[in-house]
This record gives sequence, structure tokens and C-alpha cells, in this order.
Amino acid sequence: MTYVSRTYSLKVEHHSEDGGYLASFPALPGCHTWGDTYEAAIKNAEEALLGYLEALEKNSEPLPVEPIPDRDVSLAVTVKLPEPA
Repeated sequence: MTYVSRTYSLKVEHHSEDGGYLASFPALPGCHTWGDTYEAAIKNAEEALLGYLEALEKNSEPLPVEPIPDRDVSLAVTVKLPEPA
């Protein structure tokens, strides 16, 4: 197995009307989650990111590459990938 490290920008927005925080990854369409607190949103975002990347791998889809993260907060994940033939 090869190991690939990817970093994705995380955007966290406070929604005063809902009282929670929305966390999303702009480079990963559909990869977002909520949390009652900022910290919970970050923790949930990590879990959402791992699930998203695992689903891509399971479906043999390529991992998106974000050239230069443009946010102050980023999460780095190491993903096990099969070696190319």
C-alpha cells in the first residue's frame, strides 16, 4: 500500500438563527456537517472528511487535490491507497 497525504481547507460558519456551526470543505462537493459548538463542528468535519474519502476510494474515484488551501483551518489526512499497477 502507498500512503498519500492530502490537506483540505475547512470552512466553518456560525449560524445564529440555528445556534450551530456549519463546517464544509470547498474542494469536496457535498462534504459538510454541523455542530452545536465550533469544536463539535471541527470534530464532526474530521469524521465527515474520512467518510467522504473512504467512499471515493471504495468507488475507485480519484482523491481531489486542493492545490493551495485558502483557509486558516485545514485538516490533514493520510489515506491508504492501492499501489498503481
